Amino acid sequence: MFPFEVPEGATLRSLVTEVFPQTHAKLVPASAGNAAFTIVLALEGEGSFTARVSGSSVVVRDEEARERNVWISGNARHADRFLEDWKTERRFVPKFAPAGDVVLMSDPRVLSRLVMASGKIELALVDLDGERVAMTVAFGAAAKKTIDPDDPDVTIEATVAVFEEILAGKLAPEEAIAEGRVTVKGKKLLAMQMALALAPLAPPKR
Repeated sequence: MFPFEVPEGATLRSLVTEVFPQTHAKLVPASAGNAAFTIVLALEGEGSFTARVSGSSVVVRDEEARERNVWISGNARHADRFLEDWKTERRFVPKFAPAGDVVLMSDPRVLSRLVMASGKIELALVDLDGERVAMTVAFGAAAKKTIDPDDPDVTIEATVAVFEEILAGKLAPEEAIAEGRVTVKGKKLLAMQMALALAPLAPPKR
């Protein structure tokens, strides 16, 4: 199971500004190194946050930094749906522990791999309660430019069923792309680069 819980009374704001920094400090070991990264999270309907990651430390502020390594854009209403699921049904929470000691996407070892590539990716579930739900992630050199979430380099679309297979550890992201289990529109190489960057978070080999 995923190695941390979200408190019952957590809101999107407290999740970003309190739960995330505390969890990062607890679960990212000193062996992750001291590489520093700036992550901007822009949530329509909630505002923008900047997380400055340095090794096992994270400082979050209510702002949108101009200099960033990773930029994430989404809708607060959609994010709230996933937060509520995390506190109740837990359909969209990973059901496995990663094979190694890398358990968070904010771990510098994951971010170092991610920012070696450059691009903007839209990730979408096409059938979540009859709605298409999406977020856009830019990383590397692409995150430093003016961001337009409506103009991604590549779009990856998945059904809820496939997403749940990934969360259950039955299907690796790179396998989903290579086997055509997801729809990829645009630069497929960039999609694969992102999937491979997340490899340290993969479950133990079956």
